Amino acid sequence: MAALLTTNPSLSSTDVVAPLRSPLKPFRPAPDSCLRTTRWRSPKAAVIPNFHLPMRSLEVKNRTSVDDIKGLRLITAIKTPYLPDGRFDLEAYDSLMHMQIVNGAEGVIVGGTTGEGQLMSWDEHIMLIGHTVNCFGASVKVIGNTGSNSTREAIHATEQGFAVGMHAALHINPYYGKTSMQGMVSHFETILSMGPTIIYNVPSRTGQDIPPPVIHTVSKS
Repeated sequence: MAALLTTNPSLSSTDVVAPLRSPLKPFRPAPDSCLRTTRWRSPKAAVIPNFHLPMRSLEVKNRTSVDDIKGLRLITAIKTPYLPDGRFDLEAYDSLMHMQIVNGAEGVIVGGTTGEGQLMSWDEHIMLIGHTVNCFGASVKVIGNTGSNSTREAIHATEQGFAVGMHAALHINPYYGKTSMQGMVSHFETILSMGPTIIYNVPSRTGQDIPPPVIHTVSKS
């Protein structure tokens, strides 16, 4: 047991410092109600059915068919100009959009890699998609990049994108984690039911190629 240290100047170096003692409490076993009588099991993760997910709506602002998207002859990836303070330069953006339409673009990808989508928050993504739809949606099809390596984030962003009027979604396979083929199929099948979708295969950025069997499987969904 450790000795009690003191700074009392009246004590000399020859004085004995008595150890600090405290009475020991008798051991008392836990009541029967606290004892575990069964083997502990890890709780199962909650599985949320598709129809319970937030933001899901059958009312889409611009209902577009897959054939409408397939029929587009020219789709460009629009850049996103920024102001010095980090906000979008919407005046410059609108000028670029007008340039695309005048030169024959029938569809634009908003917030993709070319559009600095990797630097945007989801609020910024959806705001820019909504702005593009409101200002140019009557002249060009708006394809919003709402893909993510998180299936839950991809679902939420895609729901919001279609809610503000985008005509189609752009999705990549889950990056970094390198999921299995079945994982890719499950990821894509979860969001394909929301509306027309373009699956973007870019292994140099995701670190994983999308093999043909995955596309063949999800194309039947």
